[in-house]
Amino acid sequence: MDEMIDVLDETTGQKTGTVISKSEAHKTGIWHGSVHILLVSKDRRQTLLQKRSPEKKLYPNTWDIAVGGHISAGEDEITSAKRELKEELGIDSDDLVMEKVDRITEMLNNNGVISNEFVSIFVVYADIDLKDIKLQVEEVSGAKWCTKEELNQFIDEGIAIPHVREYEILNKILK
Repeated sequence: MDEMIDVLDETTGQKTGTVISKSEAHKTGIWHGSVHILLVSKDRRQTLLQKRSPEKKLYPNTWDIAVGGHISAGEDEITSAKRELKEELGIDSDDLVMEKVDRITEMLNNNGVISNEFVSIFVVYADIDLKDIKLQVEEVSGAKWCTKEELNQFIDEGIAIPHVREYEILNKILK
C-alpha cells in the first residue's frame, strides 16, 4: 500500500489539510515533508552512509545520508525520524538524542520522480557497530562509516545523492 502524506503549502511549509499518496506527490511535484538523520560517530571522525537499494526509483544504487524518509500523514517530524531510523537501519532511538539542526526545502528530480520536500534535518551522535545494523532490504543495500574525505570524494564523484545542505552540516561537524 502506498504511504499517505500531508500536502504542505509550497511557501510556508505548513499542512494544507489535504492528504495524498506519496506516489502522487512524486508524480506531480506536490510539496510534502520528510526527515533526514545524519548519524555521526561520537568522536566526530565519521558519518554513517547508506547505499540505496537498486529497486528505489529515486537515485537507485546511490550513497545517501544515514536515514531519510517521509513524514506520514498526521505524524510529527520526531516520530517520523524515530520510525525511519528503526525501519531503515533497525536502530532503536530510545537511548539516542536527536538534535534538530535545520529545516530546508529540497527539490530533486531523478528517474521520473519529482521530489519537492520540506526536510527536517536531525543529527545523532552515536557509535553503532555495523554488525548491529539491520538493513531494510527494500530500501537499503548497504551501510558504511565514512570519513570526511571519503564523504567528499563520493560527492565529487557524483555517487552520493545531492543533499547540499546536509553535506554542509556534515563538513562542519566532521573532523
